[in-house]
Amino acid sequence: MYSTLSVQKKTGIATLTLNLPERRNAMTPVMAQEFPRAVAELGADPDLKVVVLTGAGTAFCAGGDLDALYDQTGWPPEQNRIYMGQFYRAFLSIIGLPVPTIAAINGPAIGAGFCLALGCDLRYASQGAKMGATYINVGLHPGMGAMHLLPYHAGHAVAAELLLTGRLLTAEEAVPLGLINRAVPGDQLLDFAGGVAREIAAKSPSAVRGIKQVLQRRMSEGLERALDVEALAQTISFASEEMRSILIKLRQPR
Repeated sequence: MYSTLSVQKKTGIATLTLNLPERRNAMTPVMAQEFPRAVAELGADPDLKVVVLTGAGTAFCAGGDLDALYDQTGWPPEQNRIYMGQFYRAFLSIIGLPVPTIAAINGPAIGAGFCLALGCDLRYASQGAKMGATYINVGLHPGMGAMHLLPYHAGHAVAAELLLTGRLLTAEEAVPLGLINRAVPGDQLLDFAGGVAREIAAKSPSAVRGIKQVLQRRMSEGLERALDVEALAQTISFASEEMRSILIKLRQPR
């Protein structure tokens, strides 16, 4: 059904897996087309109670695909503005699901991949897993709602530090900042997340969906505006020789 994702359902719980392990589950243009379709199909299931989001292999999500980003440095600004707005909204469609979402962060969650996890209601990560909003490290203005989601979860000061430095956090460092609920041993992560999902699924479906609706509304307040501003700001980044030079280096074989 999907070339970049896999979906499994069992007793009201769906596991949505980013399934490009050879690319560390980077957000390719094809994944950007398939992800909102998978989310829409899940959301239309009346028996759905919880969604667990994770990554195949050793990474949760490496963020934007470097080859695609490099190609975009040659696009006209208006094309980049429109495309990036659509691209980020495709993945953040997960916020609009009517049921709780759990990010099981099994490995690195970088840039837009980290923001994808921040769009979930609960986040559990493998001990030692690295994560961060590293856009500035490739000369790119933050996107994917980073300018909204980071301060929403962790406050202005923490968001400013992470966005301006591009510093990575371990799962253990992210917990007290409010970015991760808990760090658990890697070999126990999916079982742990599944246990929380089953606990939620056993509650009153109408009450759970009601709670989710109110939480989702609060998280989304200001998000659309942030996405528009980010997409516009990113057109400047894509047009810079600085970003192009950084991407050339990063794409070289190591």
